[in-house]
Amino acid sequence: MDRNAGQRTPSAARTENTGSEDGMGVLSYVLAGLIFYGGIGWLLSRWLHQTWMIPVGMVVGLAASVYLIVKRYGSGDPVSSSNEEDK
Repeated sequence: MDRNAGQRTPSAARTENTGSEDGMGVLSYVLAGLIFYGGIGWLLSRWLHQTWMIPVGMVVGLAASVYLIVKRYGSGDPVSSSNEEDK
């Protein structure tokens, strides 16, 4: 019997992410954007005595998060070159 037959490969050897890893990555981008830019908005609102800066900072953080999510997880080539040649 082979001892190594039942062992799993290490996570570094895997090339594709599972769905839960992608989901946690997306969630972390969204939360980090909201917290970081919301925090900047909170600091500016305390310093300048303007309460509208907190929601603006959170919206900017959400927009930046969505941009980074699309840039990282978005598909660069949705149609393969072989499908274009068949048309």
